[in-house]
Amino acid sequence: MSFLSFLPVIGKLIEKGLGIADQAVTDKDKLNELKATLMQIEAQAKETVYLAELNVKTVPWIDGLHKMGRQILNLLSLAAVVLLLLKGITITPEIALILGGPNAIYQFVKGKGDTK
Repeated sequence: MSFLSFLPVIGKLIEKGLGIADQAVTDKDKLNELKATLMQIEAQAKETVYLAELNVKTVPWIDGLHKMGRQILNLLSLAAVVLLLLKGITITPEIALILGGPNAIYQFVKGKGDTK
């Protein structure tokens, strides 16, 4: 289990801590101080996770393939259609499903992608 898997747990603990503090602490100044401390702990945890992600060693060409997944699938589908047409093979609905299936599954699993 990696450190990154603990971030949701930390977030839930902070959230529960804030809920308990709202119910248990009556002094507004102490409550605000406690909330600020909990938010600071959460921010530090997120920063630590972000820095850990930046320090992860990757294999550049595998990382590049992963980032180009949609484009590679689209180009392979296009190349397969062109090849089938050049060979004189009729594209039936079954063949179209086979050609478009992996791309559709990838789009479904990965979502819209980065829209920024």
